[in-house]
Amino acid sequence: MPFFVKGTDTSGTVSLRRDNAAGAVKKARELLDDGSWDVEITGPDGLPHPIAEFEAMYSAGATTAVHAT
Repeated sequence: MPFFVKGTDTSGTVSLRRDNAAGAVKKARELLDDGSWDVEITGPDGLPHPIAEFEAMYSAGATTAVHAT
């Protein structure tokens, strides 16, 4: 299932695809560490989530809810 990580920096907005939730969280954290803002992850449900919200859902074991369509 694809996950899309979006973030904005001084060069513009970037959208990256990751194949799993862990990879999406890792990339979102990297974007934040590099100074990006408005970082969010869109899961297979098609809903964008701020990184903190998505990470809380993911770490709480709610990945099955994220995968629901």
